[in-house]
Amino acid sequence: MDNVFTIIKSTLIPDIYDKFWEDISDINEPKNTKSVLILCTPFANGSAEEQQLYKMMAACKLESSQYVIFQINEGNVIAWHKIKEKYAPEIIFLFGIHPQQLGISSLFMLNEPNSFSECIWLPTLSLNNLENNREAKRHLWEKGMKPVFIDKKFGGN
Repeated sequence: MDNVFTIIKSTLIPDIYDKFWEDISDINEPKNTKSVLILCTPFANGSAEEQQLYKMMAACKLESSQYVIFQINEGNVIAWHKIKEKYAPEIIFLFGIHPQQLGISSLFMLNEPNSFSECIWLPTLSLNNLENNREAKRHLWEKGMKPVFIDKKFGGN
C-alpha cells in the first residue's frame, strides 16, 4: 500500500491540473446558454483587439446576445466540461487559447472548423497576432467564419 501512496504523490502530474476539477460557479456571469462562446486572451476595453473582435462578430452576422466572451490569462487552465455545462455553446472561437488549457488533448486545424465534444471549434491566433497577420485573417474568414456563419455548412447556428 505504501507504493500506491508514492505513486499518487509523484510529480508526474503537476498541481496546475487540479484546476480541471474546480468549480467555476464563481464566474461573474450567470448560467446562460449562448450559441457562440469566444475564448480569448485578455484585452483592454476600447482596444484595437476589442474593436477587431466586434468587427469579426458583425461580419459573422452575430449580435451580442448570441455570444459570450470569456477571457483566459495566458498559462491559466480551466475545465472545458465546466465551461460547456455553464454556457452550452454550439460554436467555440479560440483566439490564442490552446485546447490543452481547457484540458483537451486533441489537435485542431488552425483557422478552420473542427468538430469536437458536439461543438464546432474555430481555433486561431490571438487577437493581437491576428491583427498583424492578413493571411491568417483571410484564411480564418474563407475557411472558417464564412462556411460556419454565412454559408451555414457546419452545425447549429
